[in-house]
Amino acid sequence: MDAIVTSPGRWPPRPTRERPAKAVRLPRSVVLSTYVPRQCGIATFARDLVEGLRACAGPHAPVRVAALDPAVDAPVYPPEVRYRLRADDRGAYRRLATDLVADGAEVLCLQHEFGLFGGPNGRHVLDLLDCLSIPVVTTLHTILARPTRGQARIVRELAARSATLVTISERGRDVLEERYGADGSRVAVVPHGVPDFSGVDRVRARSELGLDDTKLILTFGLLGPSKNVELIFDAVHRIVDKVPDATVAVVGATHPEVRRQSGERYREGLRELAGRLGLADRVRFVDRYLGASELAAWLVAADVFVTPYRDAQQMSSGTLAYALAAGAAVISTPYAHACELLQDGRGLLVPFEDPDALSSAISSVLLDDQVREALRRRGREHGRSMVWPNVAREYARLFAQAVEETSAPDRRSTHLPAPRPVAPTSTHRRGPARDRDLEPVPAQADLPLVRLHLDELRASIGIYQFASSRTPDPRHGSCTDDVARALRVDLRHAEVEPSVHVAAAIRHDLTVLDAAFNPARGRFRNFRAEDGTWLDEVGSEDAHGRAIHALGEAVARCHDQSMIVAARGLLAVALPAARDLAWARPRAYAILGCVAALADPASAAVAAHLEPLASSLETSIRRAAWADPGWPWPEERCTYDNGALPEALIAAGLALGRPATVDLGLEVLTWLIEAETTPGGWIRPIGNLGWWSRGSRPAAWDQQPIEPASIVSAAALAWDATRDDHWAVTAERALGWFLGANDLGISLADPSTGGCRDGLTPSGANPNQGAESTLAWLFSVERVRELRQRRSATRRCSGRGQDRTYATRSERVAVASAIAESAAP
Repeated sequence: MDAIVTSPGRWPPRPTRERPAKAVRLPRSVVLSTYVPRQCGIATFARDLVEGLRACAGPHAPVRVAALDPAVDAPVYPPEVRYRLRADDRGAYRRLATDLVADGAEVLCLQHEFGLFGGPNGRHVLDLLDCLSIPVVTTLHTILARPTRGQARIVRELAARSATLVTISERGRDVLEERYGADGSRVAVVPHGVPDFSGVDRVRARSELGLDDTKLILTFGLLGPSKNVELIFDAVHRIVDKVPDATVAVVGATHPEVRRQSGERYREGLRELAGRLGLADRVRFVDRYLGASELAAWLVAADVFVTPYRDAQQMSSGTLAYALAAGAAVISTPYAHACELLQDGRGLLVPFEDPDALSSAISSVLLDDQVREALRRRGREHGRSMVWPNVAREYARLFAQAVEETSAPDRRSTHLPAPRPVAPTSTHRRGPARDRDLEPVPAQADLPLVRLHLDELRASIGIYQFASSRTPDPRHGSCTDDVARALRVDLRHAEVEPSVHVAAAIRHDLTVLDAAFNPARGRFRNFRAEDGTWLDEVGSEDAHGRAIHALGEAVARCHDQSMIVAARGLLAVALPAARDLAWARPRAYAILGCVAALADPASAAVAAHLEPLASSLETSIRRAAWADPGWPWPEERCTYDNGALPEALIAAGLALGRPATVDLGLEVLTWLIEAETTPGGWIRPIGNLGWWSRGSRPAAWDQQPIEPASIVSAAALAWDATRDDHWAVTAERALGWFLGANDLGISLADPSTGGCRDGLTPSGANPNQGAESTLAWLFSVERVRELRQRRSATRRCSGRGQDRTYATRSERVAVASAIAESAAP
C-alpha cells in the first residue's frame, strides 16, 4: 500500500491580516504519528499538538498529519490527515518521503515510540528519514535506559538523522547523552502538553459522576499490567476504616496490545482482587476510551490521583501531567518523570511496591484538607505552563529553527567537501589520503539501479559464474559465492526500488543457498554444474563465510516474514562451522554476517558466535603487527577482497563495545588503502598476477573489481564509525575505479546495463562480464548510495556549535560502551 494522499495538495496560504497578533511563524509542517480516532496515547498527543499549533499560529496554520496505520483497516480520519502510511509496508516509507518533498513540506515532526513502526525495532522509519531532504524534529516518547542492542541502534540512528530530539524530561536528556551518545545541544526538553482545565466546574463534575459524598482516588490510562493497579487496591484495603468514604476509579479501556495478547484477563484479575480485599463496592471500572470532556470531568473531580508504576527509568507519563494540571493531589512512585514533575511540593512520592507507604500517603492527603488543597494548588499553578498552546509554541520554535539551520548556505550542498586544514589527532581517523590528494571527487549525479545484465546471468541453478563478453556461459555452472553476493545486492535493490521481481530474486537466492547447504557436513557446497549437480561435498571456506554474511543481512534487511524465517534457520545451522574456519577472510565474512543479524531480535544468539570470531581475527592481526609493524596482516600475502578484514574489525568493535577493535580496524584499513592509492590519488587494486607478499610491492596487474568493491564497503563503514569525510572521499574514489578513475582511464562498468567487465590488464579491460565483477559493481553502487544518504542526513542535522568531521576516540569509547552495556543481560 502506498502512502495515500487523502486531501487536496495545496497548502493553505500563510495568513496575514487574519493572523492573531501574537501568532508564531510556523513552517509548512507535517506530523507523523498514529492519530485519532485511533485509541492510543500518542494519537491523542499528536491531535493535541496539531490543535495547539493552530492555536498559536492561527486557524490557517500550515500543519498536516501523516497518519500511521497499523493495518489495512484504517479509521476515517479528520481533514488535517493528508497522508496515510501503512506501518509494515517498507516501500511506503520512501514513497511518503517523496510525497512530502513534492508537496512542499519544510519540516517533519516524528512521534516515535517502539512498536509503532514496521521492521525489527521499527527500523522502517529510518528508510523514510534517509530519503528526506527536509529536517526532522523527533519526539521520543520512550527513552530506555537499558535498551536491547537493536533498540539502542534505532535511537542512535534517529539521533543522527534528526535536527532536534525532543524529550519530555531532563532525565531523558541525560540518558540520551550518556547512553546513546546524543549531542546535548540538539536535545530539547519540552514538557508533555496538557489541556486547559480551568473551564471545568469541579462541583458539577463530581455531581454528574455521582461522587458528591465520596473521596475519589483515581487512576486512568490504557489499562495493562504496567499500570500496577494492584498496589492501589492493596493500599486502600489498609485504610478503609480510616477513610470509609474512599472510592477508587480505574478509568480507561484495556490497552489494545494487552487485549490482543491476553484479552481482558488483567481487568478481570483486578475485579477478583477487589472482591477478595472487600473492595468490590469501593472500586469503579470505567472500561472505555474517554473523550476529552469526560476525561476532564474525572480528572477535575478527583481528590487524589495515583501512578504506582514499577519502572524507575520511565521518562514520560501523560496521565501524570494531565492529573497534575487538572488539580488532583498526586501521589506516585519515584520513576524519573514523577521525580521531576512533582518536585517543589507539587506531589508526594512513595517507595516502589510499598503498600504501607502508599496507604499512609493516601490517608494523610484525604484526611487533611489543607495538605490536599496545597498539593492541588501547586499542581494547577505549574500546569498552566504546560497547556498545549504553550507547548506547541515551543515546538513551532524548534521547527522554525530546524528549517533555518538546514537552509544555511554551508548546509545546502551534499557533494563531497574539500578537507579542512585542521589536522586530526591520528592518521587513521583522518583517512589514508594526503592533503594534496583530497580535492572533492566529482560524484556522479545519479547512481542508476539497472539489473539488466544481472537478470541475464540468473539461472535456475543460481547465477552463471562466467560470460563471454555479455553472453552468459552456462558451461561453468554456478557457485555459492556468487549467489551470496547476489543476495546482498538484491536485498539492497529491494530497499531502493521494491518490486515483485526483486522479491522473487531474493526468494530464489535463499532457495539456492538452502540447496547448497550440506547438513551432513554443516557446510555449504560451492560449485554446481549446469544440470544442477553439486560438484563438491564441502565448498571453500570463502563460500561458507560469504553465505553466512548474506544470510545475516537477509535476516536484518528482508521485510517478508517467511524469508526472514528461512534465512534465520539456515544461518543458525551454518554458524557452528564458522568457528573452524582457518583463513582470515572467511572469518571476516562470518563476523560481518553476525553483526548484521544482530539487528534481528530473534537472532540474538549469534552474539555467542560473534565474540570468539572477532577475538580470533583481532588477535591474529595484533600478533602480526607486533612481529612486523610494517605488515599488520594475519597472512603472508594480501590477495583479494582485502577490505573485508578491517571492515569486520570495525563492525565487531562497534557491535561488541570494543573501541580498541574499531581503532585497529581503522589502522589496518589506512595501511591497506595507502598501499592501493597512487601518487595521483586514484585507487590501484592489488593485482592477481603476484598479489602482494610481505617484503614486496603490490602487483599492479591484473586488477579485479572485487577489491575496489571491498574498499568501498570498508571505507563506508569507517565513515559510519568516525563521521570523517575523508573516508567518504575514499569510498567515492574506489567507486570511481569502475568508471575510469584508474590506471588506464577505462570504464569497466556499464551503468546502462548494470554489467561490469572482469578486470583491468596492461593492454586494456577484460571484455567478459561475469557474475563476480557485475555484482561487485552493483554492490558498490548501493553501498555508496547508502553512504550518500547517511551523509546527507547527517549534514542536514549537524549540530549547533562546533562543526567537526570526525568522531573523537572518547566519543567512540562512549558509544561502544553503551552498546556493550545494552547487550548485557
